[in-house]
Amino acid sequence: MTQTAPSMRKNFGLAWPIGMNAVLLQLILVIDTVLVTPLGEESLAAMGIAASIAGIILGLLFAFSNGTQLVIAQAFGAKNTQLVSRGFRSGRFVNVTIVAIGILLIFTVAKHLIAVIADADVVAAMAFDYLRVFSLVTVGVAFSQNITVYFNATGNSRIPFYANIVEIPVNVIISAILIYGFLGFPELGLVGAAMGSAVAILCRTLFLLTFYSKQQAKQGNTQANKPAKLTKADVLYHLKYATPIAGTFVSAVIVGSICMLIYAKLGVNQFAALTLIGPWVKVSAHLSTAWAQATSIIVGQLLGNKSWGLLDTFISKAWRISFYIGIVIAIAYVSMFYLFKLIYPELQQETVDTLWQFVPILFIIAFIRTTNTFCGNVLRAGGDAKHVFKIHAYTQWFVILPLSALFVLYWELSAVWVFGLTLLEETIKSIPFHIRMLGGKWKKSLV
Repeated sequence: MTQTAPSMRKNFGLAWPIGMNAVLLQLILVIDTVLVTPLGEESLAAMGIAASIAGIILGLLFAFSNGTQLVIAQAFGAKNTQLVSRGFRSGRFVNVTIVAIGILLIFTVAKHLIAVIADADVVAAMAFDYLRVFSLVTVGVAFSQNITVYFNATGNSRIPFYANIVEIPVNVIISAILIYGFLGFPELGLVGAAMGSAVAILCRTLFLLTFYSKQQAKQGNTQANKPAKLTKADVLYHLKYATPIAGTFVSAVIVGSICMLIYAKLGVNQFAALTLIGPWVKVSAHLSTAWAQATSIIVGQLLGNKSWGLLDTFISKAWRISFYIGIVIAIAYVSMFYLFKLIYPELQQETVDTLWQFVPILFIIAFIRTTNTFCGNVLRAGGDAKHVFKIHAYTQWFVILPLSALFVLYWELSAVWVFGLTLLEETIKSIPFHIRMLGGKWKKSLV
């Protein structure tokens, strides 16, 4: 029987829930900020400090879970339930280990670190209290994210999306009640926000666990479907594959933090423009990332099934779609600048002028970054995550970081030149990404 390549409709059906999940995650952060804002600047500052520390743990969980997702996708494509079970269980073990180490550091090191960062003792105290409770959230994320990537890898990405729909209202309602002491509950302030998040992630985890248990029950209790015994070799091989993905995240966080410290030497208005544009760029990137991740899942399934004849056809079509997505993002970038005056009416004219200088750069970046994201995820799906890590890390550490210091600290160039380094970074990355893709070696790198 002749097989046909997976359709773009199937890829889109997998991609849109992944993209919406990313957008909803950003929405949760916005909601938490809105709820805490009436408590005053000290609470906001404390939450910001705590979130930056917790964000490292959460980022590592998401990064390693991305590796789990691709491992399971290949095993699912190979129709090997034992390998799917091993990938799922080893991913869970890795996530729990990360959280255990993270919580240990929170209760031993974080308090001293917060004291150094915070500019007031009261802010430091509130940040640590928030972080202690928020550590429960990291436990929930360890389990819920592992189940999420399982569903994504097996083609059921809508279930995690529905879980988010459940989580958000729970987070808002419980957080509001505990922050402000509604319905007779004690007024807990910032700690109440962390408790609300903990209750919400518990609901999300139970929701996902219920659907996971039902799916396992449907598969029956045959010998082939019994949970595989997890071995040390499974975990080590999983780490070997997933660590480069996490390393890419860690490298980006460290370089980004150093660069922001350098950019702080720019004028107030120019630094404000760089700070302001960052979140918008991240939100718009979710569209291309969702398409790339969905593509990588199907690529992993095709590789696991050894359907190499269908791979090139599928990737060629998906790559063209990613280019069209770049067009949509480019238009969105230009359009959002017309809204800035409405959204941020208090911005000074110098800041607005600096933002407008970013437009041509963003327009071009939309195309290059979208295809780079596509290539990076496809290469990871083929077990080539280490090469992807090298491309990112070498460019960040040996090009962007030294040039940022040179542009700002020595040549004292304007923010538009600094922002232009983003375009340079994506252009440099695109060459090895596409050469590696065309080389085809990654297609044989089964995990």
